[in-house]
Amino acid sequence: MIPPASAPRLVPLPMTEIVSEIVRLPERTHPRFVWLLPLVFAVGTVLGSFWPGHDGHLFFLGTLVGVWACSLFDVGNDVSAWILPTLLGGVPILLLLGLLLDRLRADLAPWLAVSLVVGAVAGFVLMQGHGDLDAARAYHGSFLGYAVCALQLGSYGGTLVVLGILALRGRA
Repeated sequence: MIPPASAPRLVPLPMTEIVSEIVRLPERTHPRFVWLLPLVFAVGTVLGSFWPGHDGHLFFLGTLVGVWACSLFDVGNDVSAWILPTLLGGVPILLLLGLLLDRLRADLAPWLAVSLVVGAVAGFVLMQGHGDLDAARAYHGSFLGYAVCALQLGSYGGTLVVLGILALRGRA
């Protein structure tokens, strides 16, 4: 059937205009997370090497984002040799996550609050594997190792929770 001459004609848009409208992200306002996340990771990695825990367990848990890169190099069992590969593996990942948080205009206050709560919960859970606080300290050598590991895990948790909240807010 041929449409009548008075019917409105639809003019298709070029595909590039449609796609660019779908994936356009807002511009960054203040780059906070792009430097904050890698900085927290780098400081935590260096501090974690001073208090790595028994056989480097706390260091491994705290630097989970970048410690995978140690498998690409022959670093041995010395935790001090793990620092550079861990930084090379983790900093780019956290740089990209920080860039994403900045582009999505994430607020620093919720990230900090969630990071501290997740860090406190992680520290509590880490110490629960031992009979009491003295046994936990004796096993890993220091409470500072627990604190560094827990704060690193808290920053990962804060990042993931804030990204999840922003994703849900974007769907609404």
